[in-house]
Amino acid sequence: MPKSLKPVVIEWIYKSLLDPLTGRLTRSIVTQDDVVAGIDATGVDLSKNNPANFIKDVIRGHGASGMWPDYLKERRIGGRQITGDRNVFEFISYEPGQTEPFPSRFGFHENVSRHRVQSLSMPLASKQLGRDDETYLIQVAAKLAVIETHFALMSPLRIVELTHLQIGIKLRLTEVDSLYAAVLRHPDGGDEQIIITAEAKKRRQRILEEQVMQQVRAAFHATRTDLVVPIAMTAADNGIYVAEFKSVRRSALASFDMLELETEALYELRPKVPGI
Repeated sequence: MPKSLKPVVIEWIYKSLLDPLTGRLTRSIVTQDDVVAGIDATGVDLSKNNPANFIKDVIRGHGASGMWPDYLKERRIGGRQITGDRNVFEFISYEPGQTEPFPSRFGFHENVSRHRVQSLSMPLASKQLGRDDETYLIQVAAKLAVIETHFALMSPLRIVELTHLQIGIKLRLTEVDSLYAAVLRHPDGGDEQIIITAEAKKRRQRILEEQVMQQVRAAFHATRTDLVVPIAMTAADNGIYVAEFKSVRRSALASFDMLELETEALYELRPKVPGI
């Protein structure tokens, strides 16, 4: 695979935003105009037609840290995708104890709990169209009630009703891959209407924490719910890996700055489903 030319541009952009007197960034957010200027200034053979997507293939794969400039690694500077208002990404400092720009804190691993799910109820015609993309992954999960199975078997939350609402909901600052409404029953017997946001990733893609967090914020903005439960799913090892993160209260949204894993599992599809 040819070496990416984007680290050269990223390093140029970072240096262009440094104040020569203080040595600090004049701003941390990188815009589409910055990306185009960086491509022009470095003379690399990269397209300028879609600068909004410049950072996507850098951060989404498991080799993301290898595509980041050494200059920034030495200074413990990472990045995160920012969308909307012509923004592309943001330079951010490492967290304490962080050793690489894009650590993969969540995702399938061999020690994860496994549960078998039947796929006989999927028509053969649907399986023949199997492909490795997010939309097909969500469709399979919906057809086979994988998320319903997860909340019935693995979640510490007592969900008594779960309804799949929509796929691919485009909001102003993000897109929610799949959205569920649920009824949560509390220990005192009272019920609460909640929202579950789902992020879907291809087999070799990382779960991007900032994307999941943006979905939570968007769900609060678009609904009146008081509680959002974020989840993420990826195709893995002939099944669907599901990570459930700790729920977020609207009252705690201002301090919501990190995902915490609640529970995870791999739902093995039997028989195998092409594309998964």
